Amino acid sequence: MPGVDVILGTAGFGEHGRITTTAFAKEFLDTFTSAGHFVVDTAYVYPGGFQGESETFLGNLDASSLGIQIDTKVRSFENNSHTPESIAKSVEVQFKRLRVSKVRTLYLHCPDRCTPFVDTHRAMNDLFLAGKFERFGLSNFKANEVEIFVKMAQDNKWVRPTVYQGIYNMFSRLSEQELFSVLHQYHINFFAFSPLAVGFFSNVRRGQEPPAGSRFDPNTRQGQRSRERYFKESFFDAIERIDTVSAKYGVSNNSIALRWLKHHSQLTDGDAIILGASKIPQLKENLASLSEGVLPEEILNVINEIWDSIKNDAPAYAR
Repeated sequence: MPGVDVILGTAGFGEHGRITTTAFAKEFLDTFTSAGHFVVDTAYVYPGGFQGESETFLGNLDASSLGIQIDTKVRSFENNSHTPESIAKSVEVQFKRLRVSKVRTLYLHCPDRCTPFVDTHRAMNDLFLAGKFERFGLSNFKANEVEIFVKMAQDNKWVRPTVYQGIYNMFSRLSEQELFSVLHQYHINFFAFSPLAVGFFSNVRRGQEPPAGSRFDPNTRQGQRSRERYFKESFFDAIERIDTVSAKYGVSNNSIALRWLKHHSQLTDGDAIILGASKIPQLKENLASLSEGVLPEEILNVINEIWDSIKNDAPAYAR
């Protein structure tokens, strides 16, 4: 059916992630599919720092046999990771972990600007012709780079990108300024990751040091990156305004964030929200929020006023 879809993010799956056993991961898959959703998102590098564990969990659970469709991303974030040889090797390893012969979406996780894009695109087209994936995805690319891939697809009759995965939430809206117009022009769907700002909306407040092991733990790479994105005075001011209006209407900040994305953001039919969670009740609560309707006008006004005040501090949509 048309509308904004929901995808389960599995970056936390793995012995060194937040969902540390396959039995626990199965509970997440069961909860998700029982709500009528059947697409999961993973990557070569998940969980961060312990690459391959997420894909291995999904493979051990034989997720594809459960009617689940898999989106994954090739090895990236390193120079020359997108040479034809590197991509072919990455996919070989990943499909062995996942125990599949094809996936729904295969992404380039971020640009490898040391390898000519034409070589990378040719390699992806070869994989598409070999039946390894249904949709070609890009993530963390700039708008002009997306256009480069679209033009190469047109000029060479290669598979064209039809999905873009990027950061998008109430405090991360820079993609609206240039990326979305390009995506809409070329009929490329947008899949939004980090809809809850890795917990900033609900778990972090000014002057309170997050607990060890949290998404904002300064002793971890992820924690350092999350703090760089969100630990800004303007963001703390903004979340205090969200706290006030959420209390007035008796809804959680997370519910506001998810309902804004689904009903009031620039997401359109065919786009998707990627949900991550580390607890089953958390996943159920977020799925329930996405089943709720539009937000009151006062809350929408606050969100838009906040964006005007923080946009200069917002994290970049691309690397």
